[in-house]
Amino acid sequence: MSARLRRLAVLVVLLVVAGCGGGEVPPTTPTSPPTGGGGGGGAGPDPGVEVQEQAFAAGGGSGIVASQRYPGVFWAIRDRGGQDRPGRPQNALYAYKVTDGKVGKVAGGAFKAVPMPVPAKDWEDIGRDSQGNLWIADIGNNECDRADTALLKVREPDPAASGPAELLATYRYRFPDPPSGCAGRNAEAMFLAGDVPYLIDKAEQSTLYRFPSLDPDAAVTLEKVGVLAGGVANLSGADLSTDGSRLAVDTHTVLYVYQAADPSLEGAALVADLISRPPAWTVQLAGPGAGAANVEGVAFGYDSLDLNLLAENRDVYFVPAGAYER
Repeated sequence: MSARLRRLAVLVVLLVVAGCGGGEVPPTTPTSPPTGGGGGGGAGPDPGVEVQEQAFAAGGGSGIVASQRYPGVFWAIRDRGGQDRPGRPQNALYAYKVTDGKVGKVAGGAFKAVPMPVPAKDWEDIGRDSQGNLWIADIGNNECDRADTALLKVREPDPAASGPAELLATYRYRFPDPPSGCAGRNAEAMFLAGDVPYLIDKAEQSTLYRFPSLDPDAAVTLEKVGVLAGGVANLSGADLSTDGSRLAVDTHTVLYVYQAADPSLEGAALVADLISRPPAWTVQLAGPGAGAANVEGVAFGYDSLDLNLLAENRDVYFVPAGAYER
């Protein structure tokens, strides 16, 4: 090496040392922005998230909703990944009770299975209308080959009574924009606003669709509402708070809560307002590598902003409003 090159090399080393403060590592710029409700990147659930392991004994939970008639009761469904076992059929509504965030007994047991009079194909979510009727979303379509996806309207049963639930109507539908070669779209999230059902497809770009009408005798073509702001993807559950002020959606590991700018809005106008801005709060439900938890269902408590979630692996989550509002 020439003398000139040696001098240049020494100069470069001195500049590097001076710029790093005597060998200290320079600060780095975060690669992602902070989230609104706890970060979403820790080693486990965010503070305030309560997890009761194996509390939903039936397993394979895919959707939950709060009862209007029975305080503290939640109704759950299982998806096609579950297996029929004695007392735990796949095509059933499951009632369990939550008190102060803890799962308790309903009708004398940890949960009550109420048989449904129709087979379960790929049940993914469950909602509630203003009359307290339950709506089962048979909307799973992983292979995009189903032409029989539908919503099942059910009269809410008494958890303490015996006998099957009463099916009131079946509403079939079509997507207006199925991917090429597909009969429809895969979806796992559904909620009702103003007694109108809304579906969110399970995709990298979460698109919201609504039922323009309900016809028990013919399939209706859904109306595309828009894309959820904030880049949320691959959603597995959804629920609208009783007062309409918040929309909760979740993936297998993350919870997002949207907030209405004008809660006085109703129906389609309210829903369009809710999804027009990124989520107000984001909560990590499980840390990296914890995907086996497979959180699927999310539901507000009735007349409450506290959130309850259900995972396929039987775990039950409780996220009080005070926790995610931080």
